[in-house]
Parts: sequence; C-alpha cells; structure tokens
Amino acid sequence: MHNINGDKMTITLIRSVIIYLFVIAAVRIMGKRQVGELKPQELVITILISAVATMPLQEHSIPLATSLIPILIFISLEIIESALSMKSLRFRNIIQGRPVFLIKDGVLQQQALGRLRYTVDDLLDALRQKDIFNIDDVQNAVVETNGTLTVQAKADVAPITPKAAGITVPEKSVAIPLVMDGKLINEYFADDISTDNKIEVIAAALGVKVEDVMLLTLDSNGKTNVIKKEGKG
Repeated sequence: MHNINGDKMTITLIRSVIIYLFVIAAVRIMGKRQVGELKPQELVITILISAVATMPLQEHSIPLATSLIPILIFISLEIIESALSMKSLRFRNIIQGRPVFLIKDGVLQQQALGRLRYTVDDLLDALRQKDIFNIDDVQNAVVETNGTLTVQAKADVAPITPKAAGITVPEKSVAIPLVMDGKLINEYFADDISTDNKIEVIAAALGVKVEDVMLLTLDSNGKTNVIKKEGKG
C-alpha cells in the first residue's frame, strides 16, 4: 500500500511539473495580458486550458496526452485567430467586437447601454474607477473590445497639459535598471550598456558597491537613481 501511494504521488508530481511548464509556455505564446485585459476569445481559451490541464491530476488513469493535445489545439486556434484578425478587419470585428460609445460628445448613449446590457450603475462604477464622480464631466466614454472603459473628460475639467499651457518640457526617457538586489542586470533593456564592467564603473562613480545596491537605474539623459539596501548606509 505504501508503494502504491508513493507511486501515485510520484506520478502526480511529474504530471504537475509537465502540465505547469506546458501551461506557462501556452500563456507566454498567447501574450502578456492581465486577466482584466483579455479579449473574449482569449478568456475562453484561458478557461478551457485551466479546465483541461487539471484532468490528468484528478484521475491517473487519464493519459497525460488527454490534456496536452487539447492545449496544443487551443494554442493553435489562438495563433490562427490572431493571424486572421491581423489580415481581416471584418473577421476581427466578428471575433473581438467593436469599441462602443456609452457617452458621446457629452450625451449618454442609452441604446448602447441596453445593447451591451450595461446598467447605469455599471457605468457610474467604471467612471469612479477613473476618478470621475460626476457623469456631467465626461465628454466621451468608450467600452473597448476587452470590456474596459476608456474615458475622456471635458476640456474644462481635464488636467492642464504643458502643451495647453504653452510650456515646453523635455521628453521623458526610460530609466534602465542596471542593478537589482545587489546583482548586475544587463539583459533587460540596457543594450547600450553591454558589459558588467561598465555597470560596475557607474556604480563606483556613485560611491556605492554593487552588492549594497537595491536598485540602480540610468536614463538616456545620463541621470542615475540609487536605492541602497537597508542597513547599507
């Protein structure tokens, strides 16, 4: 009995690792979207993969291929759907739907609300999540194909931009991480800083040791930012 239980645990462990790696690969292929940003077809495939992946873990008599083959099929369908969507606007509209105005030019689109089964409470809730507490402050509000609400505030309540104020400001640059958790980082975005030696020189110029740094960033304007580890001065 002990050997039987041990064999079952080993099989479960091996299957769990294989399915985990397989599902991770599937998610990577589908792209890096958060759950709330998934389009309908992506959400459906994600749910199906989750359901199918657990089958061999619940019953050892089910072959592992029973999960892996359907997951491959789902991934293939997603790739085919994405390719067709890129080539055909009509197909993309059928599969993904179209963005819909719920508020247009300051006017509530009541027919659109009914068509999307979107209640006024739903709309007000979504607006509050955009830091808008008065519907009269909205110029346009659009439900995107992934279900999120994009809001454009009216000009008289929108934040003043430098362009509107006639002010010229320098363009922002990306702060590239060079050191994280005391380790040199050059494989993310720092293509122009290709060697660890260059990063160590930058750290030394700032008077810190790499191993004492929690985060060190450098932007394209040459500005650095250093956060030292606690207890390292």
